[in-house]
Amino acid sequence: MKKLCVMSAIVIAVTLALTGCADTTELGSRAIIQAAALDYSDGIYRVSALMFSGGSGRGDTIDASQENVIKVCGEGKTLAEAIDNVSLTDGKEIYMSETKLLILGSGFEETSVTQALDMLYCEMRCSLNMPVCCAENAEMLTDLHFTEGITSAEKPLSIIENAEKAGVSPKTMLLDILADSAGGKSVIIPHFTQIENGSNVTSDNSGLTLAIDGSRVISNGYLGEFYDSRETLGLMLLSGKSTEITLNYLYDGTEHTCIAYNISVRKEQDGVNISARFRSRNGGRIPEEESKAALAVISEMIESAL
Repeated sequence: MKKLCVMSAIVIAVTLALTGCADTTELGSRAIIQAAALDYSDGIYRVSALMFSGGSGRGDTIDASQENVIKVCGEGKTLAEAIDNVSLTDGKEIYMSETKLLILGSGFEETSVTQALDMLYCEMRCSLNMPVCCAENAEMLTDLHFTEGITSAEKPLSIIENAEKAGVSPKTMLLDILADSAGGKSVIIPHFTQIENGSNVTSDNSGLTLAIDGSRVISNGYLGEFYDSRETLGLMLLSGKSTEITLNYLYDGTEHTCIAYNISVRKEQDGVNISARFRSRNGGRIPEEESKAALAVISEMIESAL
């Protein structure tokens, strides 16, 4: 049953895109989850979610402001039970088709990631385009109240999207994980950590915010090895997901910055063949000797990821 669900994911996605959702239940009768964090420890699943609360009192509209997003939690011996036990939903059905972000905790080293994702897709109708990330403690992402964006889930999502545009970290969708897992492939997802910023990014006085500090791999259905930011960039270059980056390199005892573009990495029998072009940040060409120094840095990144 699990294999059938995973293998049919792409077909179902195309069908939904062409036909739209056939479920006509009014949104006002549902608990709409905008972001969900899944943690697992000692045989217990914990779901921490950011839910739209009823702002209008009429039950037919959603006021998507910070004041109308509340945190709800539930625990259970299975993920389905944890979702059923989510509190403060006033008897409403949990609705996850519009969930913008899913965060996995480190406990998924011990229990299957893909089984949980299959359940969310097949039973909770999570979108195949839903981004997935991870953190040591997934729930912490639902505790930070960001001042940027209409809702609290938008800031972590924008961090992921900006990192993807910069070519330094992936934006991994539910579909990527299900498809790669079905094909026996590994996939990396962004890893978040808390940092202090002191710039009023959040509404409390803690000074804490989030940053991507690397990635973790999902392999054989479980959350696996952690890669730091440098190793993650190397993996992005190896996979061809990143072909242009801002690069710092040391030349003649001085640190320089350039743009590396048209980066190509090819695995060959005798090693890895790497090529790239370089320009200064103002668009000019850089000397050949400096280009060699910059290429050496890219080679080191690739080597760290192998």
